[in-house]
Amino acid sequence: MLQALLLFFFVIAMGLEWHVGRTRGRQVFRVSDATSNLLLGMAQLAPAVLLFGFLQVTYEFIYKRSAAFEIKATSPIASIGLLIGVDFCYYWFHRFSHRVHVAWTSHALHHQGEDYNLTLGIRQHPTQGFFERAFYLPLAFIGFPPAMAATAVTINAAYQLLLHTELVGKLGPLEWVLNTPSHHRVHHGINPRYLDKNFGGMLIIWDRMFGTFAEEDEQPVYGTVEPVASFDPVHCMWAPLDGAMERASRTPDSLDELGVWIMPPGWRPKSMAKADTQVSLDRPKYDVKLSREATLYLMAMTGLTIAMMMRYLFTNDQNPRPLATQFVFITWVAVALVGLGGILEGRPWAKYVEALRLVATPFVVMTLV
Repeated sequence: MLQALLLFFFVIAMGLEWHVGRTRGRQVFRVSDATSNLLLGMAQLAPAVLLFGFLQVTYEFIYKRSAAFEIKATSPIASIGLLIGVDFCYYWFHRFSHRVHVAWTSHALHHQGEDYNLTLGIRQHPTQGFFERAFYLPLAFIGFPPAMAATAVTINAAYQLLLHTELVGKLGPLEWVLNTPSHHRVHHGINPRYLDKNFGGMLIIWDRMFGTFAEEDEQPVYGTVEPVASFDPVHCMWAPLDGAMERASRTPDSLDELGVWIMPPGWRPKSMAKADTQVSLDRPKYDVKLSREATLYLMAMTGLTIAMMMRYLFTNDQNPRPLATQFVFITWVAVALVGLGGILEGRPWAKYVEALRLVATPFVVMTLV
């Protein structure tokens, strides 16, 4: 239910951001960019029930057999300590995701967006949660109960969603302790002085302590150093891994091939020419021209997908469905990524994929009732 509530919270916040942006005369969302972000958000939420269930079992196993302390879930001090502990673990997960290439192939998806708004916050790779939750397992050894830890992780994630906006400026003294939209805009910037900075989740103190802090003092340019130039969710998910595999395949030495995966993303072996590290800050944003009909269809189908995802997450938490039923829904979401992604990129075959998916939709809805 926590994930369903988080998604509901996100939809409300996104509506508020659109409204505030409109009153200020700003275009907060581009339909193509926002649709791609939202579809990718649904892609990572769909299998989350299965993946996080596995990690929850692992957490409970460690907690029951190896907890160093007996911590009461009702303790206010323990709750505050847990929130700080979750954020500390998140900092190291986040830093790891930027400095180890195999993890970056998952996390890069979150940074590909060239618009900075709340929809970017939900743009996550389906495998990223698996990496992230593994970094929280030390909390089980300390003795924080599983349900208590899951709530703290959800609070941390909800807070971070609100950081993805350009409508909030600097927040005065809070900037010294809390991670703020200003600090997180730096993190998403490809400006040379902003790269690999501000990894904190709720708190910025870890970055100040460990030398990874940068102040927002110039307009960030968003995206990745090597732009993906696509709104197709499937291509966006695959591109970072494909690039890493292609680089590894061109290295003649097995140790260098290993290095491609465990070194930072920009690393190149001696046998390979160094990449051009010059970053263009005036490059145009990738965009596509959509017809009015395609725009309305994408908005309607994305809304339907979000509504069905909320139903799936809520009902599955209350009464876990058979794995076969969950697989049917995850497959439906996967086909939506293909079909809607094809429409986003103007692929002629996309309408046929969507026609088949629409025929199957009533049956999928019935599994969620």
